[in-house]
Amino acid sequence: MRLTWRSWRTLWVVFWILIRYRLALARGRRTADSAENLERLHRNTALRLRQLFMQQRGLYIKVGQLISIMATVLPPAFREEFAALQDRVDPVPMDLMRLRLVEQWKRPPEEVLAELEETPIAAASVGQVHRCRLHDGRIVAVKIQYPGIEKVFAQDMRAFYFIVRLIGWFFPNPELVRIYEELKTILEQEVDFTMELDSLRRFRANFSGSSSVTAPEPVLEWCTSKVLVTEYVEGVKINQVAGLKEMGVNPEEAASLLVETYAAMFFEHGFYHADPHPGNVWVQPGPRLCFMDFGACSAISDRMREGMVAFVQAGVRKDTAGLVAAMRKMGFIPTSADPRVYDRVVAYFHDQFQEKIGIENLRLGNLRFSADSGLKNLQDLKGMNISLKDIAASFHIPREWVMLERTLLQILGLVTVMAPELDVMEVFLPHLRRFSISYGLDPSSLALQAMRELAKNALALPSELRSVLSRLTYGEIELRLADAEYFVKTAHAWVHEGIFASLGVFFLWSGWRFEDRGQDSRAAILFTVAAFCGLMFLQYFFGSTRQKRK
Repeated sequence: MRLTWRSWRTLWVVFWILIRYRLALARGRRTADSAENLERLHRNTALRLRQLFMQQRGLYIKVGQLISIMATVLPPAFREEFAALQDRVDPVPMDLMRLRLVEQWKRPPEEVLAELEETPIAAASVGQVHRCRLHDGRIVAVKIQYPGIEKVFAQDMRAFYFIVRLIGWFFPNPELVRIYEELKTILEQEVDFTMELDSLRRFRANFSGSSSVTAPEPVLEWCTSKVLVTEYVEGVKINQVAGLKEMGVNPEEAASLLVETYAAMFFEHGFYHADPHPGNVWVQPGPRLCFMDFGACSAISDRMREGMVAFVQAGVRKDTAGLVAAMRKMGFIPTSADPRVYDRVVAYFHDQFQEKIGIENLRLGNLRFSADSGLKNLQDLKGMNISLKDIAASFHIPREWVMLERTLLQILGLVTVMAPELDVMEVFLPHLRRFSISYGLDPSSLALQAMRELAKNALALPSELRSVLSRLTYGEIELRLADAEYFVKTAHAWVHEGIFASLGVFFLWSGWRFEDRGQDSRAAILFTVAAFCGLMFLQYFFGSTRQKRK
C-alpha cells in the first residue's frame, strides 16, 4: 500500500531523529558530558514530535496522549512535553459533525435533539462531546466521532508500522512489534464506540449496588459505532482540591474512595477503567465518584491476580523462590530464561527495597523510586557477573502489566497530591483478602505488612527492571569499548546511511510524483535509483551493526 504525503512527513522526521540519536550516542561514549547532551536531545526531540503530532492530528494525538502517561517506558522529557496533548485538541466545526450525525442516525439531528450546543464541552483525538437536550427533556452528552477518521486510522496505522520498522533498523529490539500490536489494539478500541459502550455498561453493572461510584447512563437507542449518547453529568475534577472543599468534600475521603474503588475493580470485578486522569474522574457530593470516557478499559486475568497475591506472600516470607514463581506466573519471566540469572536478580532487588523503604514509614508521600539508582544497580549486577544481555533475556514486561502499571501510577499520582498520608495498603487489604478466600488461597499472611510489601515489590521491582531495560534502549546506559577504530568505522557508516537513505526517499517520492502524472518511463528510472540507494543503505547499516557486535 502506498503511504500518503502526511505519512512520509512523519517518517522523515522520525528518520532524522534516529540519525541524531545514533550520532549522539557515538559522541556520548567519548565525552564526559554525555548524560547532559542526551537529556538536551530528549527535550528537543520531544518538542519536535509534539509539534508534529499537533499538526498531524488524528490518531497521532492519541499516540501522544499514551506517551504522556507511559511512566517508565520513555525519558521524563517526553512525558512532560506530551502531557500538553491531554487538553489541547482544537475542535472540528459543527457543520462537519452534523454530517456524521446524519450518517449515523439516518435523519436530521433536529429530529432527535431539541437543542445542540455547537461549542463542544470536550475535544479528543477521535471525536468531540457536545451538550444537548432530547425532545423528552433529558440533558445528554453526545460524543461524535470525527468524519473520515476511519481512513485516517488506516493511513496512520500503516505509517506507525513503518516507523516501528525504521526504529528497529536503528535500535534492534524484539519488543517493538509487540508494542505496535498493543498500540493498534488500543487505537482500534478508541475508534469503535460500541466497545466503549460495552465497557460503560459492564462498569455500571459491576457498581450497580454502589451509592458512591457511578458512570453516565447511556441512551441506547441513539448509540452507534460512531456516536455515543449518555446522560449529562456534572461534578468537580478529582484533582481540584479547592473545588472539592468548596463542595464540602474532604479530599482525603475522595482519595480513599478512589483507591477503594480500584481495589474492587482489580480484585473483585477483574475489569477496570484504565485511564483515570483527572478529566475522567469527577467527584459529586457525598462524595460520589463518577467515571467518564470508557475508551480505555482492560480486564485483569485470574492468573495475574493470583500471581500478585503469591508475590505478596513470598515477600513477607523473604522467599526468593516464591517471588520468582509469582513473577513467572504473572509473565515477567519467560520460560526460556536462565534461572542462574533471574534468581539472583530478583533476590538482589528485593534486598535493595527492604533496605531503602521502611515498613513503618510506608506512606505515599515517602515512596520515591529514583531512576538514577539504576546505574548503581547495574554496577552491582556486573559484579555478580550478570550482563545487560542476561537481564534482557531473562525478564520482559507482560502486556497485561503495562496497562495495569500505567493505571496504578496514575492513581498513585492523584492520591499523592490529594492525600499523601493516606495508607493505601490498609484500603486495599479487605479486597485482597476476599479475593484470596474466593480463589482458595491462604489469606493468613495477607496482613497490613504484606500489603505494604506489595506496594514495594509489585510496583518497584518490575519498574526497576524496566528502568534497566529502557535505559539500555535509550542509550542512558553506555558500554565502554576499548578500540577507538570502532568509532571511526561506525561514524563513517552512519554518514553514508544518512546520505543513501535521504537520496532513496527523495527519488522514491519523485518517482511517485512522475507516476501520478502518467510519466511511467521517468518514474521507472527514479524507482530504480531509489532501490539502489536502499540497497546501499542496508549494506552500510548491516555493516555498522556487524562492527558493533564484534
